[in-house]
Amino acid sequence: MEVVLIIGYAVLGYWAAGQTIYANRIRIGAANDLFLTRLIVGCLLGIILIPVAIIKKIFVR
Repeated sequence: MEVVLIIGYAVLGYWAAGQTIYANRIRIGAANDLFLTRLIVGCLLGIILIPVAIIKKIFVR
């Protein structure tokens, strides 16, 4: 059960990083570097980014 929660948190963090920090930005680099950078940022800052991304999704069109 813990593994499912960790994977869910990582997925939500990855999504939230894309919606907040990396929104409207063009990033250039190797595909694995782009993925890992966003995943790590999402996991480390997910506790902050997930609620902000949800609020942004609700109130900003």
